[in-house]
Amino acid sequence: MKRKILFAFIGALMLHILYFAAQLLIGLIQTLFYKPQFGPDTVVLQSELTFGFVNQGFPTFLLGSYIGVALLIYAVLSLKRKGVNSSD
Repeated sequence: MKRKILFAFIGALMLHILYFAAQLLIGLIQTLFYKPQFGPDTVVLQSELTFGFVNQGFPTFLLGSYIGVALLIYAVLSLKRKGVNSSD
């Protein structure tokens, strides 16, 4: 049981790291291939470029998401183990 919990928390951590890395990679690729559209002289252009993402809601959303994903992975591991034992 402890092993399943450990795998669930490690799996949730890996999924969250993969998600944030993918978001940063998408932002980097969009920045590298960005081609500005030049407007008329009356338009004031922005002088800074930023990329990234914003999580809306409470700061504890990330913690709740992590715990929720860990519980989901634990449930899948538990169901998988029960299915293997019942077929023997």
